[in-house]
Amino acid sequence: MSTFAAKLKKTSVATLVVAAAVTGLSIAGPAAAPAQAAGTSAVGGEITTAEVMSRAQYWVDRAVPYSQSDYDPDPQGRNYRQDCSGFVSMAWHLNTSLTTWTLPQVATRLSSLDELQPGDMLDNIDSHVVLFGGWADSGRTTAKVWEEAHPGTTARVNSSYYTRSYINSHGFRPYRYTKIVESKPTPKDVGMTNLTGGDFGGDGKADVVAVEASSGKLFYYPGIGGGRLGDRVQAGTGWNTMSELTSGYFTGSGKLDLAAVDNDGVLWIYPGNGNGTFGNRIKAGTGWDGMHDLAGADLNKDGKSDLVAVESSTGKLYAYPGNGNGTFGNRVQIGSGWNGMDQIVSPGDMNKDGNADIVAREVSTGNLYVYPGTGSFNGTNTLGSRTQIGSGWDSMTNLVSGDFNGDGIGDVDAVQAKVGETGTFYSYPGTGAINGTNTLGARVQIGTGW
Repeated sequence: MSTFAAKLKKTSVATLVVAAAVTGLSIAGPAAAPAQAAGTSAVGGEITTAEVMSRAQYWVDRAVPYSQSDYDPDPQGRNYRQDCSGFVSMAWHLNTSLTTWTLPQVATRLSSLDELQPGDMLDNIDSHVVLFGGWADSGRTTAKVWEEAHPGTTARVNSSYYTRSYINSHGFRPYRYTKIVESKPTPKDVGMTNLTGGDFGGDGKADVVAVEASSGKLFYYPGIGGGRLGDRVQAGTGWNTMSELTSGYFTGSGKLDLAAVDNDGVLWIYPGNGNGTFGNRIKAGTGWDGMHDLAGADLNKDGKSDLVAVESSTGKLYAYPGNGNGTFGNRVQIGSGWNGMDQIVSPGDMNKDGNADIVAREVSTGNLYVYPGTGSFNGTNTLGSRTQIGSGWDSMTNLVSGDFNGDGIGDVDAVQAKVGETGTFYSYPGTGAINGTNTLGARVQIGTGW
């Protein structure tokens, strides 16, 4: 890695947050189809765990209502019954909608709950069946399930109801579909991950903070002007247990702070010391493992950084108003359909109107969009209509934002890399106007080995 390079986030978890709807629609537009909803399996054929969960999320994103008589299509247009067993049949890509009684005929009974893997089912043949997606806590006491629950509800993710005691006492048994095949392993992160930007050094220059994948160490890369970064300095250890890093002025000290979520879903604020180091962390919330793409931005212009995040189970975009003391107020929904976007960042003010804007990539197309801030919390009108500012961004990873060249205009930086490999770090300077593909200027190479 070059001494002034800092690798951007290698996962779909973006560093600073907020994003999108469907092309040509406002922030409140309907959800786009999930990135991998299409899948590659044949009807009734072998299917990977990843595709099963993607298909299940497809109905969740579309809020398909529960019904024992109505049918709704899967990503390929094949109809399945909109009840609990029809939902599992759809996720497994079966050739028909089975029932709680007949689903075990295409599955193998597991010997214990500890054998459960995402894509398996918990079935009570007399009443209900749910799709297991993982454990909601590190103690593996509560299952996170995808389900069509009952009349009056829509397809959803439930992370609190199905405790081990409830599962065992209510007759649920674990099963695995007989045609599940092992998903290809997700490439391990390399280089630097969870990158976020801002003036951590207090010298008026944008810096970068990132986690080294191989060691879990947190590093601070000081900005030295002109979009360049200096030699890194270690700022912490044990950060491989953290994710969703983002920056903001959360504590009211005037020094840039860091926010992150741990493996148990706890949100922590790390007060900045103004020199690239951080003080003792402050617990700011729990249950944040149900949110993704966190970003810090002062959306309502009160001088306090707010937190924006996407709710995984619904695709809704929420803003959490900052209180200026490391805590946040009641959340406000500011958009829907945001599960179709990733790499969400807040570059600051891109069009020089004094309001914080949001940039995000559309997964299905690779197009890059900006969502101009309006300067106030006003429901789904908090962000204005989006403008496409780039294409081909599916070849880029780990977007990070900030005023890296010091001209007072928000920039966007990103890494061009193949999956599982390090790549080249580029900076795309903001031009000061939202003007289609001219919103960002010609890119400048910052470093290699990212």
